Amino acid sequence: MALSQDAVKRLMVGLASADAGNEVASAINRGLAALIVATSVSQTVDFAALQVGDKVVVVPAAAGNCHFVTVATAGNLGEAAVIGSLYVVLRSPAASALVF
Repeated sequence: MALSQDAVKRLMVGLASADAGNEVASAINRGLAALIVATSVSQTVDFAALQVGDKVVVVPAAAGNCHFVTVATAGNLGEAAVIGSLYVVLRSPAASALVF
């Protein structure tokens, strides 16, 4: 199951309603590729599992907002990592249906 455009929009503004939560949980159960906690500020050290097209939800270690990154180069996050932040890697066979 790919995330609907509506769920993506709600995720982007950080809405945690039951509807969005259930849809996201279902999609994550099918498309979760990796959970990474950064151990350095390198874009590559902890990110060998990344594949082109993966969607990465960046959950900051300190208070702040989550954001999304789309992987353009395998094994490279594409931005400096933050030590202690959580990186949730989503991969879907229907990735082209996702709109970020």
